[in-house]
Amino acid sequence: MASLSKRHMRAVHRLLREELEAVERSTTWDEIQQTFELGEPRGRRLHFSAEHRRELRELAQRAWGFDPLAGVPEGNRRQVAASAIDEKIARERPNDGYVLVKGRLPPPLPSLPHELSLRVPLIALSLDGISQVVVVENLDSFDDWHAFAAPAELADSLVLYRGHGGLARGTRQLLSILPEHIPITVFTDWDPAGLRIAHTLPRADALLLPDLDEQLLAKGSRAHFARQHQAAQYLDNAVLGEWGWVWEAMKREGVSIKQQHMLALGVRLRRVARG
Repeated sequence: MASLSKRHMRAVHRLLREELEAVERSTTWDEIQQTFELGEPRGRRLHFSAEHRRELRELAQRAWGFDPLAGVPEGNRRQVAASAIDEKIARERPNDGYVLVKGRLPPPLPSLPHELSLRVPLIALSLDGISQVVVVENLDSFDDWHAFAAPAELADSLVLYRGHGGLARGTRQLLSILPEHIPITVFTDWDPAGLRIAHTLPRADALLLPDLDEQLLAKGSRAHFARQHQAAQYLDNAVLGEWGWVWEAMKREGVSIKQQHMLALGVRLRRVARG
């Protein structure tokens, strides 16, 4: 029997919960009908008698490991695995509620060498022990943070990887709960996508920018800049405050400069408040 996704499971749950006698034909329902061979096609609808619904519930429970009338199990993969055959249907992903950090970690977390980082559950972070935060866009630049020519005032920062998926959600969650007196500095690529990242975070008090010179600008990519037209459109309509001149400079130069180029050329970084 073919494996169906959480989308199909939710559709079956709704059918059983509401005791529907028919549903509109769709890709989802056609796949369910083909898998379980239940449901009578009549024009643009699939019809399910009470007996069909009973059989569908039994077959689905055998295939999925849980009662579809009760719905998709809640929790993380470990919790969902107690009943479901496919633990990956869990709504909570492995990185949900975690952040990847380095730098000055708040007690009781250990002090780490520059090269190491720690994946930490948010509940293990003591906000009282954080004096300031730097959010870094790219993972390799996060790894190399200690090698950048950053302002000395950021030396005692908790350094946070912006992340993707669950880690990105963890980053946004942490930034949204930090006390207002803890400054947050964002370090991204020098391009429309990077500036949009900084502007759309729950909090960002300052931007870390490279000192531009001819050598660094020569490393910028006009093709990458052009591909970021959606980010550019967003910025043209955004209220940027003191970062407005940053966007004007980016448009004037028309290049995307990556964090890796800033590091390779030893470019000095400076902190620009949002205002």
